[in-house]
Amino acid sequence: MNYLISNLTQSPKEIVSEILAAGKSQLLIPPQYSKDEIKISELISDKKSIGLFSSGTTAHPKCIWNTFDNLILNAQRSAEIFEIDNNKKLLILAKPWHVAGLSWAIMAEKLGCKYEFITTNRGEDEKWLKVIKEFKPDYLLTVPPVLGALYNASWFVPNIVFGGIPFKYGDFEPLSSHCSNMYQGYGQTEAGGLIACHKLKSSDPIEKDEHLNCGTALKGVELKSDGTILNPANIFIKSETAFTNGWYDSGDLGYMKESEVHIIGRDKKVISKKH
Repeated sequence: MNYLISNLTQSPKEIVSEILAAGKSQLLIPPQYSKDEIKISELISDKKSIGLFSSGTTAHPKCIWNTFDNLILNAQRSAEIFEIDNNKKLLILAKPWHVAGLSWAIMAEKLGCKYEFITTNRGEDEKWLKVIKEFKPDYLLTVPPVLGALYNASWFVPNIVFGGIPFKYGDFEPLSSHCSNMYQGYGQTEAGGLIACHKLKSSDPIEKDEHLNCGTALKGVELKSDGTILNPANIFIKSETAFTNGWYDSGDLGYMKESEVHIIGRDKKVISKKH
Protein backbone atom coordinates (compact mmCIF):
# COMPACT_ATOMS: atom_id res chain seq x y z
CA MET A 1 0.00 0.00 0.00
CA ASN A 2 1.61 3.26 -1.13
CA TYR A 3 -0.23 5.51 1.32
CA LEU A 4 -0.93 5.87 5.03
CA ILE A 5 -4.38 6.05 6.64
CA SER A 6 -4.54 9.21 8.73
CA ASN A 7 -5.42 8.94 12.41
CA LEU A 8 -8.60 10.99 12.66
CA THR A 9 -9.07 10.43 16.40
CA GLN A 10 -6.57 13.24 16.98
CA SER A 11 -7.47 16.89 17.35
CA PRO A 12 -7.99 18.82 14.09
CA LYS A 13 -4.67 20.64 14.45
CA GLU A 14 -2.84 17.36 15.08
CA ILE A 15 -4.46 15.84 11.98
CA VAL A 16 -3.41 18.81 9.86
CA SER A 17 0.13 18.84 11.29
CA GLU A 18 0.52 15.15 10.52
CA ILE A 19 -0.66 15.64 6.94
CA LEU A 20 1.69 18.60 6.42
CA ALA A 21 4.71 16.75 7.82
CA ALA A 22 4.11 13.33 6.25
CA GLY A 23 6.45 12.23 3.50
CA LYS A 24 3.91 9.78 2.16
CA SER A 25 0.40 10.07 0.70
CA GLN A 26 -2.44 10.19 3.23
CA LEU A 27 -5.97 8.77 3.11
CA LEU A 28 -8.62 10.42 5.29
CA ILE A 29 -11.47 7.98 5.91
CA PRO A 30 -14.43 9.72 7.62
CA PRO A 31 -14.90 8.23 11.11
CA GLN A 32 -18.44 7.04 10.35
CA TYR A 33 -17.04 4.56 7.80
CA SER A 34 -14.69 1.62 8.09
CA LYS A 35 -12.13 0.76 5.44
CA ASP A 36 -14.09 -2.38 4.56
CA GLU A 37 -17.36 -0.62 3.69
CA ILE A 38 -16.02 1.96 1.25
CA LYS A 39 -14.37 1.73 -2.14
CA ILE A 40 -10.88 3.19 -2.25
CA SER A 41 -9.69 4.17 -5.71
CA GLU A 42 -6.15 3.38 -6.79
CA LEU A 43 -3.48 5.98 -6.14
CA ILE A 44 -1.71 6.56 -9.45
CA SER A 45 0.43 9.68 -8.93
CA ASP A 46 4.00 9.35 -7.63
CA LYS A 47 3.61 12.73 -5.93
CA LYS A 48 2.43 13.03 -2.34
CA SER A 49 -1.36 12.94 -2.54
CA ILE A 50 -4.31 13.27 -0.19
CA GLY A 51 -7.33 10.99 -0.44
CA LEU A 52 -10.58 12.69 0.55
CA PHE A 53 -14.14 11.44 0.29
CA SER A 54 -16.90 13.17 -1.62
CA SER A 55 -20.44 11.84 -1.34
CA GLY A 56 -21.96 14.27 -3.83
CA THR A 57 -24.91 14.67 -1.41
CA THR A 58 -25.59 10.95 -1.69
CA ALA A 59 -25.01 8.14 0.77
CA HIS A 60 -22.21 6.70 -1.38
CA PRO A 61 -18.80 8.08 -0.41
CA LYS A 62 -16.33 8.35 -3.27
CA CYS A 63 -12.55 8.52 -2.80
CA ILE A 64 -10.89 11.41 -4.64
CA TRP A 65 -7.09 11.50 -4.77
CA ASN A 66 -5.45 14.86 -5.44
CA THR A 67 -1.86 15.97 -5.11
CA PHE A 68 -0.82 17.73 -1.95
CA ASP A 69 0.64 20.54 -4.07
CA ASN A 70 -2.80 21.15 -5.61
CA LEU A 71 -4.42 21.42 -2.18
CA ILE A 72 -1.78 23.88 -1.02
CA LEU A 73 -2.18 26.01 -4.16
CA ASN A 74 -5.96 26.04 -3.78
CA ALA A 75 -5.63 27.07 -0.13
CA GLN A 76 -3.30 29.93 -1.07
CA ARG A 77 -5.68 31.19 -3.73
CA SER A 78 -8.61 30.82 -1.34
CA ALA A 79 -6.84 33.15 1.09
CA GLU A 80 -6.54 35.75 -1.66
CA ILE A 81 -10.22 35.72 -2.60
CA PHE A 82 -11.29 35.64 1.09
CA GLU A 83 -8.96 38.62 1.73
CA ILE A 84 -7.16 36.79 4.54
CA ASP A 85 -3.57 37.58 5.57
CA ASN A 86 -1.30 36.46 8.39
CA ASN A 87 -2.58 39.16 10.75
CA LYS A 88 -6.09 37.67 10.86
CA LYS A 89 -7.36 35.33 13.58
CA LEU A 90 -9.38 32.43 12.16
CA LEU A 91 -11.95 30.18 13.78
CA ILE A 92 -12.76 27.04 11.79
CA LEU A 93 -15.92 25.15 12.73
CA ALA A 94 -15.93 22.19 10.36
CA LYS A 95 -14.65 18.64 9.89
CA PRO A 96 -10.92 18.27 9.13
CA TRP A 97 -11.46 15.22 6.90
CA HIS A 98 -13.64 17.20 4.47
CA VAL A 99 -12.03 19.32 1.78
CA ALA A 100 -13.35 22.65 3.11
CA GLY A 101 -12.13 22.19 6.68
CA LEU A 102 -8.79 20.76 5.60
CA SER A 103 -8.27 23.52 3.01
CA TRP A 104 -9.05 26.26 5.53
CA ALA A 105 -6.59 24.77 8.02
CA ILE A 106 -3.85 24.44 5.38
CA MET A 107 -4.52 28.08 4.50
CA ALA A 108 -4.09 29.15 8.13
CA GLU A 109 -0.92 27.07 8.57
CA LYS A 110 0.72 28.34 5.39
CA LEU A 111 -0.12 31.98 6.16
CA GLY A 112 0.99 31.64 9.77
CA CYS A 113 -2.36 32.82 11.10
CA LYS A 114 -3.43 32.34 14.68
CA TYR A 115 -6.35 29.93 14.47
CA GLU A 116 -8.60 27.54 16.32
CA PHE A 117 -10.24 24.50 14.75
CA ILE A 118 -13.23 22.75 16.31
CA THR A 119 -14.63 19.55 14.80
CA THR A 120 -18.38 20.14 14.58
CA ASN A 121 -20.99 17.72 15.87
CA ARG A 122 -24.73 18.32 15.92
CA GLY A 123 -26.09 19.84 19.12
CA GLU A 124 -22.85 21.49 20.24
CA ASP A 125 -23.94 25.08 19.52
CA GLU A 126 -23.18 26.20 23.11
CA LYS A 127 -19.60 25.01 22.63
CA TRP A 128 -19.32 26.91 19.33
CA LEU A 129 -20.76 30.07 20.86
CA LYS A 130 -18.32 29.88 23.78
CA VAL A 131 -15.24 29.67 21.55
CA ILE A 132 -16.49 32.52 19.32
CA LYS A 133 -16.83 34.81 22.34
CA GLU A 134 -13.55 33.76 23.96
CA PHE A 135 -11.32 33.60 20.88
CA LYS A 136 -12.79 36.72 19.19
CA PRO A 137 -11.80 35.78 15.61
CA ASP A 138 -11.58 38.10 12.63
CA TYR A 139 -12.94 35.31 10.42
CA LEU A 140 -15.37 32.47 11.07
CA LEU A 141 -15.12 29.70 8.47
CA THR A 142 -17.90 27.12 8.64
CA VAL A 143 -20.96 25.50 7.02
CA PRO A 144 -24.57 26.82 6.91
CA PRO A 145 -26.02 24.35 9.48
CA VAL A 146 -23.57 25.63 12.11
CA LEU A 147 -24.53 29.22 11.35
CA GLY A 148 -28.22 28.34 11.46
CA ALA A 149 -27.85 26.95 14.97
CA LEU A 150 -26.34 30.26 16.12
CA TYR A 151 -28.68 32.82 14.51
CA ASN A 152 -30.64 33.52 17.69
CA ALA A 153 -27.59 33.89 19.93
CA SER A 154 -25.70 37.11 20.64
CA TRP A 155 -22.31 37.18 18.87
CA PHE A 156 -20.36 39.03 16.18
CA VAL A 157 -17.47 38.14 13.85
CA PRO A 158 -16.44 40.73 11.22
CA ASN A 159 -16.08 38.22 8.39
CA ILE A 160 -17.92 34.95 7.83
CA VAL A 161 -16.93 32.38 5.19
CA PHE A 162 -19.37 29.56 4.50
CA GLY A 163 -19.95 26.81 1.96
CA GLY A 164 -20.36 23.09 1.50
CA ILE A 165 -24.15 23.07 1.68
CA PRO A 166 -26.50 25.34 -0.32
CA PHE A 167 -27.54 28.54 1.46
CA LYS A 168 -31.17 29.59 1.64
CA TYR A 169 -32.49 33.01 0.68
CA GLY A 170 -33.99 33.58 4.13
CA ASP A 171 -30.64 32.97 5.84
CA PHE A 172 -28.98 36.20 4.75
CA GLU A 173 -31.00 38.50 6.99
CA PRO A 174 -30.33 36.71 10.32
CA LEU A 175 -26.68 36.12 9.39
CA SER A 176 -26.06 39.75 8.41
CA SER A 177 -26.67 40.91 11.98
CA HIS A 178 -23.68 38.86 13.15
CA CYS A 179 -21.04 40.17 10.71
CA SER A 180 -19.89 42.92 8.35
CA ASN A 181 -18.96 40.72 5.39
CA MET A 182 -20.23 37.36 4.13
CA TYR A 183 -18.25 35.17 1.74
CA GLN A 184 -20.28 32.43 0.09
CA GLY A 185 -17.90 29.83 -1.28
CA TYR A 186 -18.48 27.12 -3.87
CA GLY A 187 -16.07 24.22 -3.71
CA GLN A 188 -15.71 20.51 -4.40
CA THR A 189 -13.43 17.70 -3.39
CA GLU A 190 -12.82 17.08 -7.10
CA ALA A 191 -11.58 20.66 -7.56
CA GLY A 192 -9.13 20.47 -4.67
CA GLY A 193 -11.16 22.94 -2.65
CA LEU A 194 -12.61 26.32 -3.57
CA ILE A 195 -13.97 27.02 -7.05
CA ALA A 196 -15.66 30.41 -6.73
CA CYS A 197 -16.61 32.98 -4.10
CA HIS A 198 -19.27 35.67 -3.69
CA LYS A 199 -18.67 38.49 -1.22
CA LEU A 200 -21.67 40.31 0.23
CA LYS A 201 -21.62 43.14 2.75
CA SER A 202 -24.23 42.95 5.50
CA SER A 203 -25.51 46.37 4.39
CA ASP A 204 -25.97 45.29 0.74
CA PRO A 205 -29.48 44.68 -0.63
CA ILE A 206 -30.37 41.00 -1.09
CA GLU A 207 -31.29 40.14 -4.68
CA LYS A 208 -33.91 37.45 -5.37
CA ASP A 209 -31.27 34.97 -6.57
CA GLU A 210 -28.55 36.03 -4.09
CA HIS A 211 -28.54 32.68 -2.28
CA LEU A 212 -27.74 30.94 -5.59
CA ASN A 213 -24.86 33.29 -6.37
CA CYS A 214 -21.48 31.68 -5.70
CA GLY A 215 -19.60 34.52 -7.33
CA THR A 216 -16.56 34.70 -9.54
CA ALA A 217 -14.08 31.92 -10.23
CA LEU A 218 -10.91 31.50 -8.24
CA LYS A 219 -7.63 32.24 -10.01
CA GLY A 220 -6.79 29.29 -12.27
CA VAL A 221 -10.44 28.19 -12.58
CA GLU A 222 -12.72 28.35 -15.62
CA LEU A 223 -16.48 27.79 -15.49
CA LYS A 224 -19.11 27.31 -18.19
CA SER A 225 -22.79 26.42 -18.45
CA ASP A 226 -25.60 26.79 -20.98
CA GLY A 227 -28.18 27.14 -18.22
CA THR A 228 -30.55 29.95 -17.26
CA ILE A 229 -32.43 30.63 -14.04
CA LEU A 230 -35.54 29.02 -15.57
CA ASN A 231 -33.65 26.19 -17.27
CA PRO A 232 -30.52 25.37 -15.27
CA ALA A 233 -27.90 23.18 -16.93
CA ASN A 234 -24.75 21.37 -15.90
CA ILE A 235 -21.84 23.41 -14.58
CA PHE A 236 -18.51 22.43 -16.14
CA ILE A 237 -15.23 23.16 -14.37
CA LYS A 238 -11.62 23.39 -15.40
CA SER A 239 -9.24 24.05 -12.53
CA GLU A 240 -5.47 24.01 -12.10
CA THR A 241 -6.01 22.36 -8.70
CA ALA A 242 -8.55 19.71 -9.76
CA PHE A 243 -7.96 15.97 -9.53
CA THR A 244 -8.04 15.75 -13.32
CA ASN A 245 -6.78 17.84 -16.23
CA GLY A 246 -9.24 19.49 -18.58
CA TRP A 247 -12.97 20.09 -18.17
CA TYR A 248 -15.16 17.92 -15.96
CA ASP A 249 -18.88 17.87 -15.18
CA SER A 250 -19.34 19.15 -11.64
CA GLY A 251 -22.62 17.29 -11.14
CA ASP A 252 -24.19 20.64 -10.21
CA LEU A 253 -26.96 22.43 -12.08
CA GLY A 254 -27.04 26.18 -12.47
CA TYR A 255 -26.25 29.07 -14.77
CA MET A 256 -23.73 31.83 -15.39
CA LYS A 257 -24.85 35.43 -14.90
CA GLU A 258 -22.14 37.55 -16.46
CA SER A 259 -19.01 36.17 -14.74
CA GLU A 260 -20.77 34.80 -11.65
CA VAL A 261 -21.80 31.18 -11.21
CA HIS A 262 -25.23 30.41 -9.73
CA ILE A 263 -25.90 26.93 -8.32
CA ILE A 264 -29.45 25.51 -8.28
CA GLY A 265 -28.76 21.98 -7.06
CA ARG A 266 -27.34 18.56 -7.95
CA ASP A 267 -27.85 16.69 -11.23
CA LYS A 268 -29.15 13.28 -10.16
CA LYS A 269 -28.23 11.73 -13.52
CA VAL A 270 -24.58 12.62 -13.08
CA ILE A 271 -24.58 11.39 -9.47
CA SER A 272 -26.00 7.99 -10.52
CA LYS A 273 -23.34 7.64 -13.22
CA LYS A 274 -20.57 8.38 -10.72
CA HIS A 275 -21.78 5.67 -8.37
